[in-house]
Amino acid sequence: MKDTCKKTQWNEMISWLPVLGLLMLLSAIPFGWSAYQRISLYILGVGYLTDYIVNRRWQSISWNRGKWIYIVMLLFVVLFFVREWFDPTPLTDYAKLQFHLHEWFLYVGIVGLLGFSDKLQLRHVAYVLLATSVVMELMVFGLYFFTDEVTELKPFFRFNWLRSHHINSHMVMNLYINTAIIMGFSVLKEETTRWRKVILLLAIFLSWSLIMLSDGRNGQATSILVLIVCSLLVIPRKHWYIGLIIGILVAISTGLLVTHNPRISSYYVVHNPRVAIFDYSWRMVKQKPITGYGLSTLSIEYVEGAYQDSIMYNGFVASHLEGMPEFAKLGKTMKTHHAHNAILHYWLIFGIAGPIFLLVLFIVAAMMPIEKRYRPYLWLFLLAVFIQGLTEPIGQHITPQFITLILLVWQCAALPTTTKQKIDESCES
Repeated sequence: MKDTCKKTQWNEMISWLPVLGLLMLLSAIPFGWSAYQRISLYILGVGYLTDYIVNRRWQSISWNRGKWIYIVMLLFVVLFFVREWFDPTPLTDYAKLQFHLHEWFLYVGIVGLLGFSDKLQLRHVAYVLLATSVVMELMVFGLYFFTDEVTELKPFFRFNWLRSHHINSHMVMNLYINTAIIMGFSVLKEETTRWRKVILLLAIFLSWSLIMLSDGRNGQATSILVLIVCSLLVIPRKHWYIGLIIGILVAISTGLLVTHNPRISSYYVVHNPRVAIFDYSWRMVKQKPITGYGLSTLSIEYVEGAYQDSIMYNGFVASHLEGMPEFAKLGKTMKTHHAHNAILHYWLIFGIAGPIFLLVLFIVAAMMPIEKRYRPYLWLFLLAVFIQGLTEPIGQHITPQFITLILLVWQCAALPTTTKQKIDESCES
């Protein structure tokens, strides 16, 4: 029996390796590619294979309707290859980049079907995401107060310049933090000690404050919605006055947001370049609504057409893009010229199959058979992704890596494998 228990302890240690790698990877995502992210990928990959072999995960493979989300992910990878196969334009650098970014649908799809370690819990991910969000805030404030970079800029623009150049774009950061807030609230009731609840709420507040200081309007509006809904979900009815206090604070914060963010003004609404971008993209969609252009063809025709179309050129390229540092660095590519909308972006690439895929992905994800208490929070996460996708394509800023990993986490937290139970029973025997 001692040998069995020793084996059990060894198996337990091995089963934590992929969890460690996944948590490290999730903490690395907002900072972009780095040595730390490379190490986390090594730990995740080696740990997953080791755990799968040592703990014989294949023995617990079974089908349930939660696996449909992984089937959709894999079918999307197939759609990429099939559409590119029929694209007459040779493979472009932009197409290669998109294949690389979307390959996470393949990785997570396979892992989801084969099974993941039963040690992963939603609270682990919630704490890691919130801790990472707080670290991002401390980094930005440290850079703001203790460096002399771009001091000629006004405080608001300097703060966000430092954040974007040293961490990531407001699209990446805001979606990440909104997800952290959602997950933090989802595990708040599970914490039995008051000090842990206080720490969670403090981390949520600090994370939310970083969103409110950013220049991402969509992320800010989403964070206010998330805060209101989550507060209603966690506050007991007998403590209705707490909800009233939160509502007042949110109202005050919204007012401060409107006056604080220079991008929320009548000028930016009237001169929003996305109006010209959406108009140009939709007119291109109507030319090939069924088949789309394919990644390689689109990366050429979309950019070239932008300089021939007067609405797109005057409304976006000449008035906004040509004066941006990103344009001077990247030039005339799809990295700087794109639909700024996930639905239009996929429709341009795949034709009608693009928006159909997105619709199916969201529906299947929303119907995952997770535990009842988590479902509203899952829907909030999907809503946050959808809102962000209204002004950005899924790719560089709304990364498939983050979306697929979070969906994997939701299901693993609600549908753990029975491996741990089997090991415990063998040790007890």
